[in-house]
Amino acid sequence: MKRVLLLILSAVLLLSACSAASAASYDAILPEQAIGPLDSGFVSGMGSFGISAASMLYKPDENLAISPVSIALALCMARAGAQGETKDEMTAALGLSGLTDEQITAACKALMWRANTGGMEAANALWLLRDYEYREEYIKTCTEDYMADLKPLIIPGAKKAVNEWAKEKTHGRIDSILPEEPSDDTRMIITNALYYLGEWERPFDPNSTFDREFATPSGAVTVPFMHSSWYVPYYENAQFSMITLEFKAKENEGKYAMAFLLPAESSSVGELLQSLDGAAFKSALDSATDDKEVKISLPKFEFEYFAPLNETLSALGMKQAFSPDSANFSGITDTEPLFISNVLHKCYVRVDERGAEAAAVTAVEAPASEPPMEEEKREFIANRPFVFAIYSLEDGALAFIGAVNNPSK
Repeated sequence: MKRVLLLILSAVLLLSACSAASAASYDAILPEQAIGPLDSGFVSGMGSFGISAASMLYKPDENLAISPVSIALALCMARAGAQGETKDEMTAALGLSGLTDEQITAACKALMWRANTGGMEAANALWLLRDYEYREEYIKTCTEDYMADLKPLIIPGAKKAVNEWAKEKTHGRIDSILPEEPSDDTRMIITNALYYLGEWERPFDPNSTFDREFATPSGAVTVPFMHSSWYVPYYENAQFSMITLEFKAKENEGKYAMAFLLPAESSSVGELLQSLDGAAFKSALDSATDDKEVKISLPKFEFEYFAPLNETLSALGMKQAFSPDSANFSGITDTEPLFISNVLHKCYVRVDERGAEAAAVTAVEAPASEPPMEEEKREFIANRPFVFAIYSLEDGALAFIGAVNNPSK
C-alpha cells in the first residue's frame, strides 16, 4: 500500500513514507557564498513555470499572487527523491528539462543563498517521523544543498507545529498553511517559506496619494492611488506597457525590483499571462528604457491568496507524482512507496508608498532631475486590472508574480 506524500508550498510541502536517517531536530546554516547570476536556463525555466502556473490559476474575479521561487524550491526538494518518469515529469513541469541534476541542484543552492539577502528570507524544512528511516543521501542533499532544517513530525500535533513554523518564517503574515491534521499515513512534510520586505529606492509621497476609480471586471471601485513622476524603466508593445520600480539594497546583497504590466485596453490580464513566458518577460525587462519621465499612478493593495496546486501541476505534465500506483520516490526510501497527496500554496502581498511586502509559504532616495517642460511624458495609469512581479535585478529570476483585479479586496 502506498503512503502519502503531502506537499505544502509557500510554507509547506507534505510527504509520506521512508527510511535511513534519524529525525533529530537540526537547523541548517547558510554557507558563505558569492552572489551572482543564476544559470540562465534555470531562470528562464522557473520564470516560464511561474507564469504558466499563474495563467492557469488566474480568475477575473479574484486577485492572484504566487511565488515561483517558493514552489520551485519545495518541488525540487521532492524531485531530489524522485526517480524515472516521475522525476522526468516533475523536471518538465518546472521548465527545467534542459538542465542536468547537478545544474538544478547548484542553481537551487545558489537561489537559497541569494533568497536570504536584500530583504528576502527563505527557509526550507523536512518534517520527519522519529522512528522512521530515511535515505541518508536524500536527507544530506536536502540539508546541505537546500539548507533544510530537520523537524520532528508528530501526529497529532503536526498542524499546529507546521503552522507555527510558517507564521515565524513569514513574520506573522501567513499563520496557517496546513488546514487540517495530516493523516496517519503521512511520512514526511517538506516546507518552504519565502518572505520579502522591500523599501522603494524612491518612495511615493503619501501627500500625493488620493482616491480615484479602478475599473474592476464587475464595476468601478474607489481606492487610494499613489502618484509620482520619475525617470524609470519603461517598455511598451501592442499588448502591454510596463514600468519597473527598484527596491533599496545594501552593498553586496541581492537587489530586487517590481514590475507592473498593464494590458492594452484591447487586451486583458488573462490574455497577457497566456502570451508570456520566462524568455519574453526577461526580454521586456532588458528592452525597457528610462530616457523619458513617466507619470505614474498605482493603486495601493494588500491581499492573501491560497490555492491547491495539484490540478495546475498535473496540467503542466506532473501526473505520476500524484498517482498511488505509478509514483516513484524511491530516492527517499526503498522500503515503502510514496506518492504526493496535495500541494498547497499561500501567498501574501502588500504594496504602499514605502515599498512592498510579500510572503509565500509554497520587495536611497534619488530624485530625478527635472526635464525641460516641453519634453513628452509617458503615462502609466494602472486604473484597471494589471500584473505585477518581484524579480532579481541580477538575472530577472522571478520571485513573485500576481494580478490585481480589485485593489479594494
